[in-house]
Amino acid sequence: MKEKIKTFFSICVLVVAVPYIVTLLFQGNETSSAQKSIEKIKNENTDVQSSESKIDVEEYVKGVVAKQISLESEMETLKAQTVIARTMIVKAQEDGTDLPESMETEELLELLGQKGFEEKYSALEEAAASTRGEILMWQEKPAEPAYHAVSAGMTRSGQIALGREDVPYMEAVESQKDMLSPDYLKVVFMEKTEVAQELQAADASLALNPEEIPGNIQITGRDDSGYVTQVQIGEVTLSGEQFRQYLGLNSACFYIKEVEGQVRILTKGLGHGLGLSQYGANEMAKEGKDYKEILNYYYQGLELKSY
Repeated sequence: MKEKIKTFFSICVLVVAVPYIVTLLFQGNETSSAQKSIEKIKNENTDVQSSESKIDVEEYVKGVVAKQISLESEMETLKAQTVIARTMIVKAQEDGTDLPESMETEELLELLGQKGFEEKYSALEEAAASTRGEILMWQEKPAEPAYHAVSAGMTRSGQIALGREDVPYMEAVESQKDMLSPDYLKVVFMEKTEVAQELQAADASLALNPEEIPGNIQITGRDDSGYVTQVQIGEVTLSGEQFRQYLGLNSACFYIKEVEGQVRILTKGLGHGLGLSQYGANEMAKEGKDYKEILNYYYQGLELKSY
């Protein structure tokens, strides 16, 4: 009788355990493979970031690109952004300034999930390998390739926006496809007291009477691309970018109006509007343009060279 009971319990254990073991055998290989890839990448990134003075640019650039642009972008867009990121890294190293921010492997894994990690990371690897060593040069030195998410339909002139003569390659160019972006237009409504508080919190000299807003906020300058260059608030003069940052606006291409007792602020574009528009670049890539054509369009006069 005892033997029968033992046999019965043994069979029960097998019935319960076998499906679990089989599941592990079939799923374990997949999980193990993905995990091994992730561990390999982690180890590579640890080696890369162990010493910034000896940084492996070709490895570090992948994390920078992941930080700068959506990995859902077209491959040619990712290649263009990789050249931009690599240029920033090389320039920072030559100038002795801080390297551009990079996304850690753990951040990428959290962002993409284990399932999508390998696919997206392979896109970063392809973009880096396809453009290996390439940077944008101006007068035999690494350029300053600014970029932004969405323009106001036209990018800005760096010479006008920054007041610098040494960036003629950041010329204003049309980027009309940006108007298709969901981030092209944004309208925000703010209470007058809120506007007054935000401005004074950013700059103590901006002590405004809420009842005089928006009348005492005068836009006194715009560039040819529509971005505000100067704002006069009482005795204080601000740049359009300062005003944008003080109120947390999408861009410096803004229009202010009073509507039913509130302050309505309409903005066009997302970002400062200088250099490459990521949305516009992605639309060019969809039309069959390669990364070199994209870079040549947004940065006129720069040379693509190996560093």
